Amino acid sequence: MSEQAINYENLVASYEDRLLNQLRSHGVDLDFLEMWVPDEDSVASILNMAEAAGAFGTENFTLRVSNTSLPRAKHDELRTALGPFSDVEIDDHGDYCLVHISNIKA
Repeated sequence: MSEQAINYENLVASYEDRLLNQLRSHGVDLDFLEMWVPDEDSVASILNMAEAAGAFGTENFTLRVSNTSLPRAKHDELRTALGPFSDVEIDDHGDYCLVHISNIKA
């Protein structure tokens, strides 16, 4: 996959900052992220992001997620959560992973 990976931790930090400092429109670069609300549970948060992408007609995206946010022990949980409406591939890169979510069904 060749698309640019979205940095999950930067996105969450940006969301929280904009939530406190900006009244309307969180100013994200990707339209589907306007509908996304992060969750403390990274699996639920990534699932919410994929659902928002599907609602906007986005068929795929890639996240760069640290192992602190998404420990290896949660990879199967994420695959199971996303399985009913998308394909998911998780590539381990040591202290982070790339989560490729594709073929998202609306």
